[in-house]
Order: sequence, then structure tokens, then C-alpha cells
Amino acid sequence: MIARSTVLLHILMLTLGFEALEAGAAAQAPKPSLTGGIETTSVLYSDGKFRSNNYLKLDFVSGAFSAGIQAEYYPDPLLGYDVNLKGIGLPGKYIAWNSGGWSITAGDFHDQFGTGILLRSWEDRMLGWDNAVGGGRLSYHTPDGRFSVKVLGGVPRKYLCYSATNRIAGTEASLRLGGLTLEGSATVRHDGMQTTPGGALGASWYGKGFSARGEYVISRSGNAQTLELGYARKAFSSALLIRRLDRMEDPMGMNYLPSLSLEQTYMLAGLNPYTTFAQGELGGNLNLFYRFKKWKFHVNGALILALPSALEGHSSCRLAYRDINVEIERRWNRALKTILYLSIQENSPTHGQRNATNAQNVLVLDGVYKTRGPLSLRLQAQYLYSQELTRDWVAGLLELSSTKGWNIHLRDMYNHGDTREHYYEAGAGWTRGAFKADLSYGHQRAGLVCSGGVCRWQPEYTGGMLRMTYNF
Repeated sequence: MIARSTVLLHILMLTLGFEALEAGAAAQAPKPSLTGGIETTSVLYSDGKFRSNNYLKLDFVSGAFSAGIQAEYYPDPLLGYDVNLKGIGLPGKYIAWNSGGWSITAGDFHDQFGTGILLRSWEDRMLGWDNAVGGGRLSYHTPDGRFSVKVLGGVPRKYLCYSATNRIAGTEASLRLGGLTLEGSATVRHDGMQTTPGGALGASWYGKGFSARGEYVISRSGNAQTLELGYARKAFSSALLIRRLDRMEDPMGMNYLPSLSLEQTYMLAGLNPYTTFAQGELGGNLNLFYRFKKWKFHVNGALILALPSALEGHSSCRLAYRDINVEIERRWNRALKTILYLSIQENSPTHGQRNATNAQNVLVLDGVYKTRGPLSLRLQAQYLYSQELTRDWVAGLLELSSTKGWNIHLRDMYNHGDTREHYYEAGAGWTRGAFKADLSYGHQRAGLVCSGGVCRWQPEYTGGMLRMTYNF
């Protein structure tokens, strides 16, 4: 039976939506101010099981003082989320003071040192991930922003409470000298059995269209290096990221190692994403952008090799992943825009341990037509060719949306190469001011769901989903 509290929450969300319809966009509140948001995602599965993820966030600001809470309720977490989240809790709570360059926080907070390889605490509800630190943080920056320093420490979050064994502390400082910025940070982790120190040094430079950033990270178990280069001039821009990881897995989950490959947004192109090989990989990602009149060109490529130190019986690097993606966009007139997208991918499911790889080629035709009225129509046709895994796929999307805030869509992925199975979805959405609601029903394929280059496993299911958000 659906939990009564969840039903009441849905009714509250709909009420807020109709209030938003009457009020429109909320005016900015004078200080002191209270802001926040409510989010609920619920699924009724074909086996009759009801699951729901619910969040309430409130932040109060008055001058230099601020405080906030985040409450979460899982009568049963959605499939693909950790079952240990079940229940209700207040995993986010803090008070803070910011004045004269000083900032003091007590409670639960998120933070990041450098690129996040050494330390990153963050939240992503799509992944069901939140490794906030419960403790304290003190920081200071000079009035001109040239120098800053920060110290923090506490207990990482675990499910709806805190870890019983893990502890973390760290400090970071940065110095800006013109276009050059120098950074340094250090951490100490304790998992109840051993203490693991770590450190990082980084530098970044910006000037005359060029940018460069490098970082070296070391811990007791391994090390990592990153180099980012960028250039932009008029209609052209480029970005190159090179990264090496050697035994950088963190059992505490307090670092950030997103995949170097492009995060695909088209259905078939994202069917078999690559996941970072923290035990040992060397790779790079290159992006090239060019705009010419009504044309836009984007070329992206990634090459990732597994290090021999992370493999058994291999003395040289092995292919873990490579791809090349080409996107050509053309705006024909005020009403019509088309995109031609090609993605060629080769992925090693064993990260180079075996010779076998999975190759796939994806072609997408994407078009958007806007009428002279409030309506726009989007059509997509996608095809995946492969001789591995489940072989060939075809997919399509039809979406009708209005500037008045509503949309409807139909989409389907069909595996005609092996399983002969459809993965379909039909849905509708409505947005008004700060309120948004989406209702859908479909058959979802098992696979990886990725956000920001980090992925979680999603089991196959059939069911109806209702997602509502309201921010104020």
C-alpha cells in the first residue's frame, strides 16, 4: 500500500504548483530570507510495489548568519538506490557565519579541494549519492581574493546518518599572482583501522585566450596527475584534458573520478558508457568547437589506456576505451534546426585485461521545428550498429512542447539485433514558475545511469513515474 505520508506530500506538491500558477515567478525576498525546495520522485512498478525518494531543503539567511536543513524520506528507495536509505532522516543541517573574509560552518557541508581527485564531498540525487561531511569548516580570504586558506574536518555521511568508523580532515590554500594561481592541499583519512595521508599541488594560468591547469596528487596507496589546456578565439574554442590514475580507488568514497569519455545524451549513444578504472588508467579527452554563420561543429574524442600495474600478465598499456563523436548543427531559418550526430565507440569490458572489446557505431538525426505560435516539435531517429553484445538497435523520439509550460513525449528503443525487445516511454510534463511536474510510464532497460561522468546501476523495470519539484 502506498504510504499515506507520501500521498500527502504529492498533494502538497500539486497545491504548490497551482499556487505557482496564480503567483507566477516568486519575487526575490528581502533579507532576512528563507529559500528552499521540495522534490519527490515516486514509481509504481508493474509488480505493484511502490517506491519513493523525497527531499526537503530549507536555507535561512540573515546578514552574515545562515542556517539550513535537508530532510529526506524513503518509504522504500527507488530501484537502483541503496536499500539502506530506507526511512526518514535529517542528514543535512548546518549553521554558518560569513563576515570580513572569514567563514565558519558547523554541521553538514560539501566541499572540494582542487579538481576533486584528493577530496570532494558532493550530492547528486540522480545517482543517489551524498557524501557530505558532518563537522566543522573554517576559511579566510583576503579582500582582493589573492590569498585564501581553508581547514575542515568531520565524519562522512553514511545513508541517513554518519559513518561509525570513517573520519576525514584537510586543509587547502591558494595564492593568485596575476594570471597565475598556485594551490596546495592535504588530507588525512581514518577508516577505523588505518590512517591514510594525502596531498596535492596545483597551478593554473589564464591569459589571451589560453588557459592551463595542472595538478599532482599523491596518497599512501597511489598517485594521479592531470593537465587541462584550453584555447578560445572568436568562433573557435578547444579543450584538452589528460589524466593519469594509479591506485586511486578510495573505499571511503571521498574523491571524485569522473569518466574521461563524453557523457552521451542521446539514447543509443549512451547505451554502454565507460566507467573510470581507478586502479590504473592513462587517458585524454579532446573537444573542438567551431561556429560558422548558421553552422555549429563539435568534434570530441577520447582515448583511455589501462596501466600495466593494474593488469595481470601484461607489461604494457592496454586499450580500455576510445571514441570519436561528431556533431553538426544547422539552423535553416527561424523555425527549423537540425543536428547530425555520429559516435564511434570501442569499449573493453575488462579494462584491457582481455583482448575482446565491444564496438558500436551510432548515427542520430535530430530536428526541432518551432511554429509561429507557442508550439515546437522535436523528432529524433537513431541507429546503432554493432556485432557485439545485443547487436543492432533502433530508436526514435517524438516530443511536442509549448512555451506555455507543458510538453508530451513518446520514445522507444528496439533491439532488433538479438533480444527483439522494446524499451518504451510515454510521458507529459508541466512547468509553471518554480513548480515542475513530470508523469511517465514505460519499460526501462537495465544499465548504467550516469551523471557528471559518474554512474550507478539501474535494474530493468516497468512502471509509472511521477516527479515533482518546487523551489522558493
